[in-house]
Amino acid sequence: MDKVVMVGVFDFVNFHVCKALLDKGIEVRGVQIESEENEDIVREKRLEIGRNANFTEVSLGGITKDKNENETIVLSVYDLYMRYKEEYLLNEDMLFNLIRKIQWEQIVILVPSQLLNEVIDSKSEVIIEDFIKRTHVHNKNIHLLYLPTIYGPWQPDTFMFQSSILTEMNRGKPFRGLREETGDALFAQDTAQLIIEIIENQEPGRYLIQSGKSNQWEKCAAFLRINEHGLNRNLQIREEGLTKINVKSTVPISVGLTMQIEHAYRIYSEKK
Repeated sequence: MDKVVMVGVFDFVNFHVCKALLDKGIEVRGVQIESEENEDIVREKRLEIGRNANFTEVSLGGITKDKNENETIVLSVYDLYMRYKEEYLLNEDMLFNLIRKIQWEQIVILVPSQLLNEVIDSKSEVIIEDFIKRTHVHNKNIHLLYLPTIYGPWQPDTFMFQSSILTEMNRGKPFRGLREETGDALFAQDTAQLIIEIIENQEPGRYLIQSGKSNQWEKCAAFLRINEHGLNRNLQIREEGLTKINVKSTVPISVGLTMQIEHAYRIYSEKK
């Protein structure tokens, strides 16, 4: 894997994957679907990448116009879901045709692990499930990587952890409701490394990225003094054809969440 197109490059998980790819010397062409809501955050992320010769920011139209050979495309449906933007998947001229009309070396879709549940009933989950099915009709060779709660620097305030941190800073907005999966939690940088390893070394298929440990989300909530009573939603996972891979944890929960807290204070203090 030498070249990657990242759709939603400045979204939470995709941004961590982008930085990990650049650290490996892999060329990245990134497109942000929209950024009007969080222009200050996007500006900070551009500064964090800096002047990297391997990174180019392009438009959606630019991707189809200037298609390079041997490119992998990474689409984070996970980030769209956590930003309440899954309706973009309904636009045939946007994401679906981008994946369908170009011969990609690999197609990688990051998916919230709730989509592994035996019962898919919410409107947002149905939209995502339908998008994946339609994509599979045109290309069977897709890496579907299912993710639980991801935490760390740049986590959006649509996650309970970041919402709690910003509330402590008196910078919080009204919480829209629990959307993340509460059965597991992974540190963003560790997850990004494993995502790249799977893309490079594993065949297309369905992969659940997990901690391999019990009560990780609850331990994170306890560290942040969140009352998690009644929040645990156990998934009835569809196991058929699913490969489970454990993340290699490099930092304890307390260290990862402290990094997230310190980052939030730095970013939001500068915005005052």
